[in-house]
Amino acid sequence: MRKYLLLAGATMLGLSGSAYAALDCTTPPSCDELGYAYAANWCKDQAVLKCPFDQTKVFCGEPVNPIVPVTCKVGSLLYSDLKCYDTAPGGKAVIGVVFDSSKKLAVSITQKSNLQWSETARSVSMLNNCPTGSYISCDTDGRENTVKIVSTFGQSTDIAAGYCYFNTMGNFPNGSWFLPSASELKALYSVSGTVNARLFAIGGETIPNTGNYWSSNQYNEAYALSLLLSTGNITPPPKTASGVFTRCIVSY
Repeated sequence: MRKYLLLAGATMLGLSGSAYAALDCTTPPSCDELGYAYAANWCKDQAVLKCPFDQTKVFCGEPVNPIVPVTCKVGSLLYSDLKCYDTAPGGKAVIGVVFDSSKKLAVSITQKSNLQWSETARSVSMLNNCPTGSYISCDTDGRENTVKIVSTFGQSTDIAAGYCYFNTMGNFPNGSWFLPSASELKALYSVSGTVNARLFAIGGETIPNTGNYWSSNQYNEAYALSLLLSTGNITPPPKTASGVFTRCIVSY
């Protein structure tokens, strides 16, 4: 008996500090320390063991860390489910780059050149006439403006508003994409450096530094408002001008 007691004592003396901590029953180990380090959605279609101290922590044989959406911010990539991700999700395509996170707006990764605002010098009666200096407060909702323009000119995709309204990128229904207002274009221009960096990284069409972008605002019967890309100023080219870029945006 004395021999066994000596052996037991020697064994206890050989235990490390961490081993003593494990034997301290007043401080139970955490779920992670016991191997229950996963959330249930990491173990889809697998048998799981739940941690006795926290039923939300589980263990399974082949855990898969799911790709989850993140909060969209300026420069984030927007995918076809209208969510942003740090890691590209399978089965979803990039459709745009976020440029206004407060209003939840993203710009398309492509653009169209040489579309007219309208094919004739015709007024859209449902739109106000907006002077260049009042674009901040005049018809600021591009989606509403686009609907009014399409209601006036019909289903033509040969004009800027119609091209955006009937855009099918992301397999979205008609009206999901729209021609931005002048104030929305100014918001895009203010962060164009960040947006362009993301567009370049994914092989999208970057925002040019020359030319104009159509807005969905009209100046009067014959002219519409556009953004002059070299300066960021709002200018009124003729509605029938053909050398103007069209860039659609979407709300997420």
